[in-house]
Amino acid sequence: MKKDVSAAVIEDGRGRILICRRREGGSCAHLWEFAGGKREEGETDEECLIRECREELDVEITVGGLLLETFHRYPEYDVDIKFFSATIVSGEPKLIVHETFCWAGPEDFDGLEFCPADREILKLLSAKQG
Repeated sequence: MKKDVSAAVIEDGRGRILICRRREGGSCAHLWEFAGGKREEGETDEECLIRECREELDVEITVGGLLLETFHRYPEYDVDIKFFSATIVSGEPKLIVHETFCWAGPEDFDGLEFCPADREILKLLSAKQG
């Protein structure tokens, strides 16, 4: 089974990116990730991302350009994931589906354990910083 996923690289204008840690249960429990989720039938990738950020964080975003598209094979399913730049235009992030979140710079990513499907974007973000 393949899942089409959109993820937001939300920057705060000071070089920090919003990352979220998943709750207990499901795949990647307690691992860090970028906000986003599965695209529903009839949605564009950008519409998916706007909906997911509204549902997961209670924020409204604008979606920028595509940063990276990558594929990852988990034991249970395959993920085709597209990472977009994004900016919060209204609201403050709230804990709705995650156990915590924080604003972090790429220099902070090395000490955190991310979902395997997110590791390619980490390389890109770290390279952009350097």
